[in-house]
Amino acid sequence: MSAPKLVDMFGRLWRAEGQTRAARSVEYFGYVDFTLGLLLLLDPWLSVTLLHVPALTEQGENYLRLVGLLVSGLGLLYIVSGRLNAEGFVFASLVDRPMVPGVMAVLWYKDILPGPLALAFSISDFSGFLWTLSAWQKDERLGAYQRPQLLARIVAAGFAYVSGVVRNARTFHPDGRVMRASVRALEARDTDLARAGERLAGAVLLRMGMGLMKRGAPRWLAKIIPDAPSIACRFFGVAAPDENGLQRRLGEDLDLLCTAGGDRLWKLVLNLTTGGWMHGLERFDYFKNVYYSQVRYWVAEGGPDLWIRLVPGGEAGAASPHDDAGRELQLTQAIAEHQVLKIEAQRAGARNAGWMAFAEIRFEDEIQIDQEALHFDPVEGRGFRPTGFLTYLRKVVYPASVARRPPTKIERVRRDGAGIFVRLREYFAGYSSARSARNSGEYSAGSSAGYSGHPTSATLSLVMTSDGDGAVPRKHRWLKIFCWSLLVLLVVLTLYLAVRFTRDQPVEYSDNVLHFMYGSTGGERRDGIPYWYWVALPELFPEYLPDKKAGRGYSSFGMIYEKGKDPRYDLPVGVSMRNFRGIDVVYLNCAVCHTGTVRDAPGSEPRVVPGMPANTFDLGAWGQFLTAVPVDQKFSGQRLMDQIEKMQDDAHRRAPKPDFINGLILRYLAADLMRDQLIILRQRLGFIDKSSWGPGRVDTFNAPKALLNFPMEHADPKELMGNADFPSIWNQGPREGMQLHWDGNNTSVNERNLSAAYGTGAYPPTLDVPLVLRTAKWLETAKPIAYPYPIDAALALKGAAIYQQYCTSCHGTREAPFHHTPPQAGERVGTVVPIADIGTDRSRLDSYTWALAVNQSTLYAGYENDWGFDKPYPQRFSHFKKTQGYANSPLDGIWLRAPYLHNGSVPNLRELLEPSAARTKVFYRGDDVYDPENVGFAFGVAQRDGKSCFLFDTTKRGNGNSGHEGPGYGTSLSPEEKRELLEYLKMF
Repeated sequence: MSAPKLVDMFGRLWRAEGQTRAARSVEYFGYVDFTLGLLLLLDPWLSVTLLHVPALTEQGENYLRLVGLLVSGLGLLYIVSGRLNAEGFVFASLVDRPMVPGVMAVLWYKDILPGPLALAFSISDFSGFLWTLSAWQKDERLGAYQRPQLLARIVAAGFAYVSGVVRNARTFHPDGRVMRASVRALEARDTDLARAGERLAGAVLLRMGMGLMKRGAPRWLAKIIPDAPSIACRFFGVAAPDENGLQRRLGEDLDLLCTAGGDRLWKLVLNLTTGGWMHGLERFDYFKNVYYSQVRYWVAEGGPDLWIRLVPGGEAGAASPHDDAGRELQLTQAIAEHQVLKIEAQRAGARNAGWMAFAEIRFEDEIQIDQEALHFDPVEGRGFRPTGFLTYLRKVVYPASVARRPPTKIERVRRDGAGIFVRLREYFAGYSSARSARNSGEYSAGSSAGYSGHPTSATLSLVMTSDGDGAVPRKHRWLKIFCWSLLVLLVVLTLYLAVRFTRDQPVEYSDNVLHFMYGSTGGERRDGIPYWYWVALPELFPEYLPDKKAGRGYSSFGMIYEKGKDPRYDLPVGVSMRNFRGIDVVYLNCAVCHTGTVRDAPGSEPRVVPGMPANTFDLGAWGQFLTAVPVDQKFSGQRLMDQIEKMQDDAHRRAPKPDFINGLILRYLAADLMRDQLIILRQRLGFIDKSSWGPGRVDTFNAPKALLNFPMEHADPKELMGNADFPSIWNQGPREGMQLHWDGNNTSVNERNLSAAYGTGAYPPTLDVPLVLRTAKWLETAKPIAYPYPIDAALALKGAAIYQQYCTSCHGTREAPFHHTPPQAGERVGTVVPIADIGTDRSRLDSYTWALAVNQSTLYAGYENDWGFDKPYPQRFSHFKKTQGYANSPLDGIWLRAPYLHNGSVPNLRELLEPSAARTKVFYRGDDVYDPENVGFAFGVAQRDGKSCFLFDTTKRGNGNSGHEGPGYGTSLSPEEKRELLEYLKMF
């Protein structure tokens, strides 16, 4: 037995003829395997994400690519074998695939394959086995399988959709003119062609028109789109008196479709897509074109394979037309003059052979019919059988298109008026062309006898034939179930995504103190960092941390982690979390700058004190970290996800592991967005020297200038340094009406709160009003903790008198409301002292400008109505103003507010009672070990418990420690009086 030719095998592979159901299931399973293999081969990282496989090493990545190569090769083998209907291979797959789960289990047990990947292979192979087994049994019961190829069904569904829904007419050749004609055979030296001509002799029905539909397109567009004339012929021999050629008789009549513009379909398509100027294409002249069938025809009784074309026998009219109207006028004249078309043939396989005429068509007269009731199907007839894949495709596509498009002109008008959604509904409901034809058929007579104005049995049968030329209305139950299931799935998916991507759920706390420490202000909505990025960054970029050590979260910045919390996963005090648009994101809140710690001795457990200045937190260093990592080449979604996958299974995590959607977002989108935002922030705030801040300090008002688009490159140099200590924020209720901030630039507590919220990313559109109001309400009455160390009551009593004499007029009484009722003469608590009188460093005062105050008065404009900011929140800021000094603030919790003065330049209260010349010039900030003797924090060590402190030099710009000195400020008191005053201040 000789082997078949390779070209024949490729032909069988392409056509997949006679394929059994079992073989087709093997083919489709091959596509699944091939796709899975390509996924593993081309993007193993995506596969790892989808299957939740542990992070890959470089060797593991190459191993997974090798697995992908093998699986895709096996899939290709399944595809080829299935299409060739290889029965032996199909049977072998039934034996092979049930063993795959066992093999995968062994590989997983031996740690050769990850569990999720082994499970994926097991499920796919065993499911494929069950599919093929079911198909094999179905083949046994039902026999041969006649279903069209998948590609043909897809194309047919596409044409049916376009014809029935989009165009509401034929996809191509939508309209034309119909005429009767006659065919006679010509004498031919080739006897095969002579017999072929005799087969076609008799009557023929012609339709001539343009190939593309342009109805509804703008006139200017219709003019520039190239088009090709076409001719459709129905050869139906000698017509009986009651026959009109509208109904194609199965096996007897031949429909021949010919189009100008190229002798092969690909040439025609190329011609039209490049402007329609090749192959002699004449858009406005039917009779200067040559019309090609574009498929081969096999002629019965041992006849040849032929390519067929129609050639006009001569020009019609005196001049060639130049527009659509002229072309149609020319056709009318040609019909009247009985123009002739020659039918020519060329033997297949002989491209250089000449074309020989073997028959000719003579126009007789034009008839008027409903164009929608006439359709041509290029299938076998009169001994001519079309061949090739295009013919196969047409046999599937044409009936599908006819079944979905309107069967009559009236029906087309009705469906045009009903709109595309009605057509879409009818399309999925299995629209019945035949039913519509019975109800609204239209058939009008022209000049020829035998045609009446009412539908005939032939007209109705046109759309009811069951041989493939017409459309049998079939409501495919499986298709409707699939479509409805798909619709339900899409609705459910849409609702799920809508809920997911509109989610806005902060983590809330019932306790007010916990709410202050961890509750949201709304900043996560715009500036939020994905929780899993937050925990991954210190692990992935330890070189940018102050201590350069991973595994400690953000501790090296002085952020506070309460006892028992894991800094790698838990959030520090002052960081809130919210699920926003389906992702858990975190950002700062008020407590990050207004919560500190106090320790009795090195190594002791710290007290966490809400409301006090964040004495250990270096906001500048944290900002430098965030703006340094995005320019590192390691900052990518892939590297971040690798780190996340190493950490996501830990029980200490505060958020669920990234699911499929979040995994894709974190890997492919979020890192790029975060990088862009941080780089922009780095550029806009680049003029601020954050390294000069140190723990417990911030340049309060220079960042707002940049965010308000001030041209800081042109700013006065004296306003570029505004470093100041974080203030305490207890007892906000009694402070209403006082001049707030260090320079007293506002008298509204609510405006001050909203202004401070900008630092947490809470802008007018993103502010979480109820949560911020809750914090503000708590702060109205929040109290500092009592001094925890011994107080000499006798000394404190003496100190009270000294305080009354030297301090009360400026700083008020020890208890709220910090002033006497009625006010005493000279009481100035909460008012501004001119800079010339107080004498402290003026850099912070100069950094706040009149221009900034004016611009701040535009903030929150118009948001009262939009966001429900009822009183006490204003519609817009109106209390900011430029001052010329620093404000006298109450001294509640003064023992917790070291270092002292607005810039933190005096390490403790004892030194504040000394002249500036006697104050320490250089000391360390950031230690939380308390010094009860001097009333302040320890300042003499560079490092404590593995954490570096910040070297503070009072000789540098903005750090001056002069001022608040002289007889009126207590610096001239005796040492004993100073001791007595300090003892009393411990009671605040």
